[in-house]
Amino acid sequence: MNLELQLSDEHDAHILKNLWPLYTHEISEFEGVAINRHGLLCEDEEVETLADLGETLNGWWEHPKSLFPYLILVDGCPAGFNLIAKHAHVPESIDADVIVYGFFVLHAFRGKGVAERAAVAGFDEHRGRWEVVTYPTHPRAIAFWRKVLGTYAPDAHTEAEMDHPWGRKVAFHFDNTLAST
Repeated sequence: MNLELQLSDEHDAHILKNLWPLYTHEISEFEGVAINRHGLLCEDEEVETLADLGETLNGWWEHPKSLFPYLILVDGCPAGFNLIAKHAHVPESIDADVIVYGFFVLHAFRGKGVAERAAVAGFDEHRGRWEVVTYPTHPRAIAFWRKVLGTYAPDAHTEAEMDHPWGRKVAFHFDNTLAST
């Protein structure tokens, strides 16, 4: 199985936009995202269609020095995404250089090492002090990040449940600034 973490551009942005509703559906179990009057998992009542919802992501392709919308491809087929943001595009109160803003792997590719390899590939692309957060009520995601970081930074990561700018979260922190590639 060939895995590629490919930085998305305007030519394939539609793929990530097509995956976004699946991600929002999945996290709605933990985040309680409201369904707007048009039947979309979106708080903005002006967003009427899936195409409109996709357009709300356009900023990911407008800031190439600080926002990194990666597609996860398996044998050339879209399998998910890894959205990575530099500090310039996160709340000032987040004490990290780089964050995983959103991470999603389709169910068909889970349990095969795809997610772990995609997460590590993202870490390896960007050096600095990292933060990864998930929902305290999402035991599968917590176990996933514990496993990945337990291998990637076994003695150099921390985990804490905390009040976060994005609500109550389990936050993982590590620094790969000096890590070898």
